[in-house]
Amino acid sequence: MAEAWHVKHLIDRAHALGADRAAPLPAGSVVVDERVRLKCRVPRCSSYGRNLMCPPHVPGPDETRGALARYDDVLLVQQDIGVTQAQMDLALDGMTYAESRASDALGVHGTRAADCENEIVASQNAFAGLMSALEAEAFKLGYRFAAAFAGGECVLCEVCAGVDDGVCRHPFEARPSAEAVGIDVVATARAAGLDIEMPAVDRPSWTGMLLID
Repeated sequence: MAEAWHVKHLIDRAHALGADRAAPLPAGSVVVDERVRLKCRVPRCSSYGRNLMCPPHVPGPDETRGALARYDDVLLVQQDIGVTQAQMDLALDGMTYAESRASDALGVHGTRAADCENEIVASQNAFAGLMSALEAEAFKLGYRFAAAFAGGECVLCEVCAGVDDGVCRHPFEARPSAEAVGIDVVATARAAGLDIEMPAVDRPSWTGMLLID
C-alpha cells in the first residue's frame, strides 16, 4: 500500500504540473466494464485499429482486471480543457472530435475547426505529458510498477504509426487512456469524489489515472 505522505506528495505534484483536481482511490474501487470497449466499436471510432494506444492494441477488460488486482492504490487526475462543448460544436459543425480529425486527414477541414482541434490536441498532449511525469515521480518514490493512463486517444503524432509500420515513434511518452483498457472512468472518478460531465457541456476535462504499486 502506498504511504500516505507519498500519495499527498503525488497529489501536490499533479497540481504543480497543471492538474486542476486529483484524488486517491483504492484500486479495488476502479470500475471495469466491457461496455466501455464496446463503445470503441459501436459506433466505430476512427482510431480503432489505427492508433497503437487504442483497442485492439492495448489490454482488454479481463487483463485490466487481473492487473488491477495486484495494485493497492490509484490516483485520479483531471485537467480542464480550455474549449467548451458549445465552442467545439460550432467549430466542428456537427462532427465528433474523432470524425473531425479523420476529415482533416482528407483535406476537408475548415480553418475554424482546425483552430479548435489544434487547441484540443495541445491540451491533450500537455495532459499526456503531465501523466507521464506523474508516473516518473511515483517511480522515483519506489513504486516500480507505477503506470499512467492519459485522456482520449494518443495524438502525439498527426498520423499514428499504427496506420503504417506499427512501430510507435514515442514509446516512452505515448499512453493509452483508461477507457481504452476497459475502465469506466465516469463511475471510477465519481467513486473518488470527482465529477465528470457526460456529455461535457460547460467544463470538459481530461481524466487520467495513475496506478501506484
